[in-house]
Amino acid sequence: MKRVAMIPARMGSKRVANKNLRLVAGKPLIAYIIEAVKNSGKFDKIYINSESDVFEDIAKTYGVHFYKRPEKYATDEATNDDFSYDFMKNVELDVLYQFLPTSPFITSSDVVEFVEKMESGNYETLISVTNVQIECLYKQSPLNFKQKKQSPPSQSLEPVKAYACGMMAWERKRYFENMEKYGCAYHGGDGKTGFFTVGGFASVDIDTVDDFLLAERIIEAINSPYLQEPQYYNPDLHSDVISESDVPYILKEDGVVKD
Repeated sequence: MKRVAMIPARMGSKRVANKNLRLVAGKPLIAYIIEAVKNSGKFDKIYINSESDVFEDIAKTYGVHFYKRPEKYATDEATNDDFSYDFMKNVELDVLYQFLPTSPFITSSDVVEFVEKMESGNYETLISVTNVQIECLYKQSPLNFKQKKQSPPSQSLEPVKAYACGMMAWERKRYFENMEKYGCAYHGGDGKTGFFTVGGFASVDIDTVDDFLLAERIIEAINSPYLQEPQYYNPDLHSDVISESDVPYILKEDGVVKD
């Protein structure tokens, strides 16, 4: 089976200009997902798919291949199916894995697990999702709660799954069949479709200027050598905060634990 990874990246962006090239902690945004995919060791080939030659330079710098996307598939009106179908017609593969550069906190371990689920589950389409475990509405109607009953603890709510989109996979044969039958294949169409849950930083999607600021802070926190243990307010100790080491004392004073 030939696995090929595709990282789509066009120059045009409505919200943030050239966002895929914008530096985040000294590296272009797209570099993070390239490194995660490369370090997974799961792919026969890795491509950046773009209409811009700038990304060919990026591809060479990071040791991956470049696919020149036709201009007609690089417009605001072009869909994911448009450029994916074009790519699959021109690149030899059995399964296409798509990874978005706007998901910089996907790790190589996430990529490995995603590939393994695609194959162990014999899926023809695999979509990354995130669990939204809070009361959710659709067109002003409740999805996972009842308006005439008390709200249960959030951890007991049925989570609503939302597309994370950072990782997608399609089996080529089924994808082509769906495109020929429905004119689309992104969501799976016919065939066996699975869902891969991501959480934490892996679900972060960079789409606005504020998202870039958040990403910078996350990277600073991850790389900081000065991570502190959690601290808590404690009026009995006449201090604004307490440290993790004070927790046993608090539990004893509150009668939670005994000598």
